Amino acid sequence: MKRRHQAFLSLVITGSIHGMVHSLSLFLSPLNAEVARYFHLESIAGVTAFKTTYLLVYAASNLVFGALTNRISARLTLGLGIILNGAAVMAFRFVPPQGIVMMHALWFVCAIGGGVYHPVANVFITRLYPERKGWALGVTGSGSGIGYAFGPFLTGFLSAFLLLSWRDIALVFGALAVAAGAAALVWIRDIRDTGEGSPAAGSAGSSGSSDSPGSGGLAGTDAAARARVLGLSFGLMCFLAFVVVISGTREIGMWTILDISDFYVSGIRGAPMRTAWIFFFMYLPAIFAQPSVGSLSDRIGRRKLSVIALLGYGTAMIVTAFVPGGLLVIPYVVMGFTQSSSTPLLEGLVADYTTPRTRGLIFGIYITAITGIGALGPLGGGVFLDFFGRTAESFRALFVIMGLMVCLGGGAMIFSGRMGELCVPGRGAAGLAGTAAREHRRDAVLPPKSR
Repeated sequence: MKRRHQAFLSLVITGSIHGMVHSLSLFLSPLNAEVARYFHLESIAGVTAFKTTYLLVYAASNLVFGALTNRISARLTLGLGIILNGAAVMAFRFVPPQGIVMMHALWFVCAIGGGVYHPVANVFITRLYPERKGWALGVTGSGSGIGYAFGPFLTGFLSAFLLLSWRDIALVFGALAVAAGAAALVWIRDIRDTGEGSPAAGSAGSSGSSDSPGSGGLAGTDAAARARVLGLSFGLMCFLAFVVVISGTREIGMWTILDISDFYVSGIRGAPMRTAWIFFFMYLPAIFAQPSVGSLSDRIGRRKLSVIALLGYGTAMIVTAFVPGGLLVIPYVVMGFTQSSSTPLLEGLVADYTTPRTRGLIFGIYITAITGIGALGPLGGGVFLDFFGRTAESFRALFVIMGLMVCLGGGAMIFSGRMGELCVPGRGAAGLAGTAAREHRRDAVLPPKSR
């Protein structure tokens, strides 16, 4: 029972780190117009370029730490990563109006710290809960929902009621991230530190003992993981590429909307609600959507739910272009619910087609690829709007283009089951679950490595 409590506490803290990572990536988006005025920027692309810098480096960081997942401590990596991210955000306070290059450099550092999360955390929590991956990813996903919702809420409160500038608000968010990192260092327990394997499973066997660098039977573990990836390389990478393209369309839409919305909501549409509050209501349902949808996908499968989520997301984008200003919050709420729901579905699908030994590297590749694709959105969207004069028609056209793109991705998910069987025959969710179980049982009987 104690092991289960430790596993759940580690899961909750990991979810809080997830929330902080995404809060730090989002908290300035509702104030992009203010940021543009501070740096004397005349173009939308000048502001959205900050997010593109962040996303490109974030993608590369995911790849590096995905490759290192089986070598490093989840506790130290997650804790120190968010502390680095928070410290860089606190440094925003000291950027002068002429410091655009300095701002890009700080976003660069933020991305290194934030980019450790997904490959390390996803492998860590799917080891903790190997039979409930969708639920576990959903729980940590609810952390991102809290970050996405209450990050803008806090931004709006500090800006509207306490009249703090964006630079002062950066100090608050950075300090919260450092505190979250300290909590991770104190309370997260690496599986390898317990020597007991999968605590959530409550068994004597250990998924963790097989996969963590401080446990038994690990001679050649990383080499074995790479060999497994290479052995499945063609089929697995073809299927991964299929999922990456679909997820990438979602990422383009998501990051573009987050960065252009302040200009659209406050400038073009003149909505009665501030951008920060719209973002708050947008992502509030995600707190409950991710764990519930993730858990449901464990029981009925992820393909159909992914189709529904992505088609709903794309349709809401299109509606956003035409709904009256007073009702603008409604499609934003639908976008937040459907986009958040798709995250544990698509990540769970990737986890289904990997084993514990290959998952870290594959997740690193997956997150790197979709984030790299998503990085095209903020800068490309800003350039598009600037080119067409930042008119209401240009904003509407951009929302429609992105919505149609996501709908096409949702339609393509209908064929994901057949694609998985064609690309990785006999290695679907059921087959890989059996492989994972065999790995856990085999490694559990190996004697622990002497400390």
